[in-house]
Amino acid sequence: MIRIGTIGTSWITEDFVQEGIKSKIVKFTCCYSRDKNKGKAFIEKNKMSKTIAVTSFQDMVEIIDAVYIASPNGLHYEQAKYFLTQQKHVLVEKPITFTYEQALELTKIAKLNNVILMEAMKTIHLPQFGELIEFNKKNNAFCATLSMNQYSSKMTEVKNGVYTGPFDDKLGKGSTYDMLVYPVALAVALFGKVDDVKSFGQKLLNNVNVNDSVIIKHEDGTLTNIMCSKSATGVIGSELLSENATMTFGRLTMLEDIKLFDRQTGKTEQVFKLNKESGFKYILDLFIMMILNNDFTLRDNFLSLTCETIRVLNLVENNQ
Repeated sequence: MIRIGTIGTSWITEDFVQEGIKSKIVKFTCCYSRDKNKGKAFIEKNKMSKTIAVTSFQDMVEIIDAVYIASPNGLHYEQAKYFLTQQKHVLVEKPITFTYEQALELTKIAKLNNVILMEAMKTIHLPQFGELIEFNKKNNAFCATLSMNQYSSKMTEVKNGVYTGPFDDKLGKGSTYDMLVYPVALAVALFGKVDDVKSFGQKLLNNVNVNDSVIIKHEDGTLTNIMCSKSATGVIGSELLSENATMTFGRLTMLEDIKLFDRQTGKTEQVFKLNKESGFKYILDLFIMMILNNDFTLRDNFLSLTCETIRVLNLVENNQ
């Protein structure tokens, strides 16, 4: 049995908890919130039996083997570092940190303490991600256009000059770190390390981006063009391009409606429609498997991807 504590009481933590409750291996022992009553309400709402609400990380240490961190982005680094140094396994929401140096530091601490550190990046752990990998292997894709355009629920506040949540300049850092992280991670997972980055951003008055336009040149020569917006809703989806075939897909975070177009026949084939399971199923299954098997090789492979993604985000930020 793996004893897990949670940090955060948002909808994303609810999704994670609901998936964990289905597992016979996971036991939720505590829920951290600065407001104890809020933590108790979260526990009651999600029917987390034998789980206690805590307001201190120290109170968590003795009753957990692992922690799921879903706090504001700017808190991920310090919280992950604390639990790693306490020799606890850590599953942390994206982005793992705001800087490449911090990501490398957390990686080093995880290795020194022989614990699993993993970023909860849904897209690359979905089974249908294998369709994109297979397409690239067979067709040698040389270019990709990735669209991550989703209107933020916070835009009304933004228009009134209130920058909270993902638009906070210290805790969220705008579209670059809250949303661009998804297509960048996907691009790195598909095409490998990055050689060069060109980017433009549209900034709010607090100097964080609300929209990003990015071109990535990978070390193998592949080009990835990314449009990322938190102030508009995209409808055209994404595509991987090769000489004789094009793969298209919708909703980048869940890789829905994957289709394959054959240039020679002019026909389009439906490859994958929709998986109704939560993306957390695959993240949690992998996290548990790495813990039970002490699979540090797989841990390090995914952490290399995570660190490269943060490095690219830093290049995007510094390029503007």
